[in-house]
Amino acid sequence: MTPKSKATSSKPPLRWPWSKKSKGDRTVGQQPDLQDQVPAERVVQVASPIVVASNTATNSSREEWRLGNPTSRGVTSSTSTSGLKITQARESSAEASSSFFPHASGFVVNGGLQINAHQHGSNSNDHSGWERLLQNTAPNALHNSKYRFDPPKCDEDTRVEVIEELVGWIQDRESSQRLLCMTGAAGSGKSALQQTVAERCSGLDILSSTFFFSSIDPTRNTVSAVIPTIAYQLGSNSPVLREAISGAVTKDPLIFEKSLKTQMNKLIVDPIEDLSREFSKPELAALPYAILIDGLDECTDEQRQAELLATIDDCLLQNNTLPFRVFIASRPEWAIRSALEVAGHLHQKAYHIQLSDQYDASGDIRRVLWRRLRDIGRRSGDPRAQSPSWPSEEDIETLVLNASGQFIYAATVIKFVSERRSSPVDRLRAVLTWTPEDRAQPFAALDLLYTNIVSAAKEAYEAAHPDRDFPLLLRAYQLLQEGRWTSPFIAPLDVSDEILCLEDSSHPWLISDLRSLVTDEPPKFFQFYHKSFRDFLDSASRSKSLFVPESRAAEFVTVTCVRALDRDATSLQTAFRSFSPQSSKAMTKNSIE
Repeated sequence: MTPKSKATSSKPPLRWPWSKKSKGDRTVGQQPDLQDQVPAERVVQVASPIVVASNTATNSSREEWRLGNPTSRGVTSSTSTSGLKITQARESSAEASSSFFPHASGFVVNGGLQINAHQHGSNSNDHSGWERLLQNTAPNALHNSKYRFDPPKCDEDTRVEVIEELVGWIQDRESSQRLLCMTGAAGSGKSALQQTVAERCSGLDILSSTFFFSSIDPTRNTVSAVIPTIAYQLGSNSPVLREAISGAVTKDPLIFEKSLKTQMNKLIVDPIEDLSREFSKPELAALPYAILIDGLDECTDEQRQAELLATIDDCLLQNNTLPFRVFIASRPEWAIRSALEVAGHLHQKAYHIQLSDQYDASGDIRRVLWRRLRDIGRRSGDPRAQSPSWPSEEDIETLVLNASGQFIYAATVIKFVSERRSSPVDRLRAVLTWTPEDRAQPFAALDLLYTNIVSAAKEAYEAAHPDRDFPLLLRAYQLLQEGRWTSPFIAPLDVSDEILCLEDSSHPWLISDLRSLVTDEPPKFFQFYHKSFRDFLDSASRSKSLFVPESRAAEFVTVTCVRALDRDATSLQTAFRSFSPQSSKAMTKNSIE
């Protein structure tokens, strides 16, 4: 809850410039009145009316208006119609052309008056600073950007438990952990959750800023625009903060070429700390405080991902005077995974939600499929689709099983079935009975996701191991893990390393960039998060250039196994004997499930 300002009968309450309006207050962006700019104790109420000319483009000089004769250098005076002298003192002669009452005439002051006004306006330099800031932002990254029209978000009665946990954490400002990291497998619905939470926070007036990364959008696939975009949203919430941010850019036009830590300090931390010295802590707490960052893994440079996490840690988490609570969603790739592990710098500071482990989405996927497919059927012209028996319960359960908790699978099916130029009944049958020989491509969107992830992992792995074929090794591990040639025996990971003539514990490096699709926890075996990824690897028409025929993988394994036997037959035989068929079957079952 937002703390309330204290008010007494003699002092009107202080209004923090970025606070949301209450009934009767001005709207954001409207010219502030004097009390909006001046702390209450500096304002003396006068009974006589004063006519003041509006000033919409003032500078930030300090103006002091007093009755009496000028007593300091650089003071000009004029005589009002009442015979009282009004003096104006300026801090510098360079600001002499600006006045608190520019072009005003014919106004009357009756009785004693003393005003000590500290103006917060913006001059031309501040405007140029703000414009320069805008040039370095990424409008596409905002949660309500027109370029993200109809973004994915959760259906009303889905992901209820996790949404309540996320929003509850954001609102719990007493918690010492001010960073929430949500990780999950590819297609698990992280962006939909982030969008839903952003809209919920916006409705609660606590949303400070958002940034949605996208690997296919060059304006938001790097970290270079993150801090300017956050600073823009902060300034948009507060005219006073906007002026401070603009001034920082004007003072250092090369700020956007400097480190993320420097940008964070100069554009966000310093302006807020400077203003907090003028306003009390409750008013600072009224600033919208939720910062949401989605898809960190879609930033193209993992070193820059790590730099952003370190900057958030150094500048925001370790500064207890700032009000922010930060929510980051990402696949469990290297940068965020290493930061959150036991030895990582965020392990103690972050509240970590793992979607794949903590929340079973099958029930939500089932509800979404029922609702969306029935809606498609009602809107179609096909009487079969309008029947209460379509889709069948068996159809839905097959889709839920194939989805493996993966919302993107359900979304891909819904999009394919909704094609208006075909019958939804026929399109759904194509999904359920699809074979590689079919011309239809119902999983095109899903295949693109897998292709992008595997291609990036291939590039990174082969750069470090130029003599190795990443797709071939991945396929070999997959087939050894599934026991396709050696049933009832399957090869644990350490045995697979020996069979493939690789160093001990080589497998973690192979899947280092596939953590959103594959896990080796518990150890000994690979576990694919999604059945559809196994289907992707098995299909030449889906994986295309990444496809490795089973026969080629079998030949490769045979050759390496012979080499391994020649090198150290005893060690390999011991490793195989230590693993029984019964435990192999159990591990195979776990891997498939």
